[in-house]
Amino acid sequence: MDIRDQRENARDAALADNPRWQLVQRIVASPGFVNSQRLAAFLLYVSRQTLTGNGDALNERLIGETVFERSPDYDPRDDNIVRSHASRLRARLEEYFEREGDSEPIRVSIPRGSYAPVFKGVAAETSPQADSVPEEVKPAAGPRLWAILCTVAGLVIAAVPAVWVVNYRQHSSQQTPSHKLWSQMFRKDQQTLIVPADSSLVIARLLTGHQVALSNYAGGRYRQDPDCAKPCDLAMVKTVESLRYTSMSDLEFAVKITRLPEAIPDRTEIRYARDIELKDLKESNLILAGSQEADPWMAAISGQMNFVVHDDPAAGALRVENRHPQQGEKGEYSYDPHDAQHRGLATIAFLPNLSGKGSLLVVQGFSHAGTQAAAEFVSGGTDLDTLLRDYGVGSAPLPHFEILLATVEIDGMASRAVPLAWHVYP
Repeated sequence: MDIRDQRENARDAALADNPRWQLVQRIVASPGFVNSQRLAAFLLYVSRQTLTGNGDALNERLIGETVFERSPDYDPRDDNIVRSHASRLRARLEEYFEREGDSEPIRVSIPRGSYAPVFKGVAAETSPQADSVPEEVKPAAGPRLWAILCTVAGLVIAAVPAVWVVNYRQHSSQQTPSHKLWSQMFRKDQQTLIVPADSSLVIARLLTGHQVALSNYAGGRYRQDPDCAKPCDLAMVKTVESLRYTSMSDLEFAVKITRLPEAIPDRTEIRYARDIELKDLKESNLILAGSQEADPWMAAISGQMNFVVHDDPAAGALRVENRHPQQGEKGEYSYDPHDAQHRGLATIAFLPNLSGKGSLLVVQGFSHAGTQAAAEFVSGGTDLDTLLRDYGVGSAPLPHFEILLATVEIDGMASRAVPLAWHVYP
């Protein structure tokens, strides 16, 4: 046991009779936390610091180094792991007090803009020590962050909550396919994660000669020991893979759907692909943009897809595989990046998540323009409503579906997408 563990154990022993610390212990032992060690460690750490009088010293860098084992020189502007987990922690605490903790005499919350927990009695605040924890929300990161690089996904996570508050409206009662889709993607009893692609992987593939497999992407092992299939500059590869780039079209799509009337601000989060865990694909509703090259998590769900995008040049021709062709459909649709007519392909898939208890919406193309065309098709309303108009009647949920789209790209922008084939599942 190292010195830090000894100190923490000593402080925990001193807090043993504190009802607020006892509450924290019950929370981390609950079903919502017992299988999420990082969230439990996060709550224990910030609670311990606050209850021992060190809450004012809590900040993103300190939590990143202590809880998430980041190096002392890591840059929170490029690595949003603390912010994304803080958002998850707030939602998980709300769920605890709505369910097994609904009879707790004390409540704990972490105000937005702060990492110091606030403890309150059901009728009134508890002790002066709890009162000393500032309750006001500190100002969020300012617009200057946008000037650094709009393609850094972590910045959007800090910037979009204001958009959710301003644009949140009562849900429309009109039963269109689009309304049904977004009502099923945004639910009060489940978190929805919007995941832009990790464009750093596309650059890394050009340097190394191969894509990053999901087994190496999950947990970040690929960044610790880069593997080059051809002569390359390992230092450059490490630098590229450490960056958090995504496309502007992905971010525009993410922000656009947070403005939908069906979106639920307190249950919606934009999270970078690098910060996703396998359990998120089981527990949450997910909206993923990009292809497997820029989001290895696609490999975890491609098995249940019919239209499968094959975008790895090292593995063969670029194409969309149609696993179960219907009458008049091809078994494969080829994509030529050098096509003189700039024809493209994209897909949309609305499927169950890995547990079958939530939904996945996957929007992907062979290029940023292709993904953008698919995103516009599914979020614009008119095209999707026209294609699936037979399913907008009545109150029955929208069935799962997949759509293959044809596009034409001009100067990096895609034209209006045209459906080539689509499957609707009972």
